[in-house]
Amino acid sequence: MKRVVLVAFLLLVVASPAFAQAPAHKGFTALANVGVGFQTDTDYEETAIGVGGLNFGAGVFVTNRIAILGRASGTSATFDASGGARQTAAVYGGTVQCWLNNWASVEFGGGYAYWSDDFNDSDGGFGLIIGFHATVWQKGAHHVRAGVEYAPLFTDIKIHNIGIVAGYQYAR
Repeated sequence: MKRVVLVAFLLLVVASPAFAQAPAHKGFTALANVGVGFQTDTDYEETAIGVGGLNFGAGVFVTNRIAILGRASGTSATFDASGGARQTAAVYGGTVQCWLNNWASVEFGGGYAYWSDDFNDSDGGFGLIIGFHATVWQKGAHHVRAGVEYAPLFTDIKIHNIGIVAGYQYAR
């Protein structure tokens, strides 16, 4: 799965128009998305499918194509190995979003990772947020976007969140 996401990402970057066509963004930006989530838990030794999001972020453009955002990215899924318990895992932190051209952006960052389940078990630690998003419709500063977000949690139990998401970004 990781290889497929990496290959798709690299193909989109290579097929993208030149950096010279990058948009002239400025000021405030905000985003929200939701989708299908895949959560892998090393304790359950299982991957479950659930909700990828609601993921959100807000920040400012520091150049015409780079924004600094406060972000949240995660998934919520039910594991068969646990007897049907739901587990929610997310990373809350900061990211750098780089617009490659008028429609595509990559994002990387990290912060506090937290998971909890229906058994009142939970843990916190460090996590990453890595994403690729593409605009599928735009009118002015309003973008409808689709993408992939990967948010691994590095707690006592390693949890990998992958979200195939769609949503909205205001990017002026």
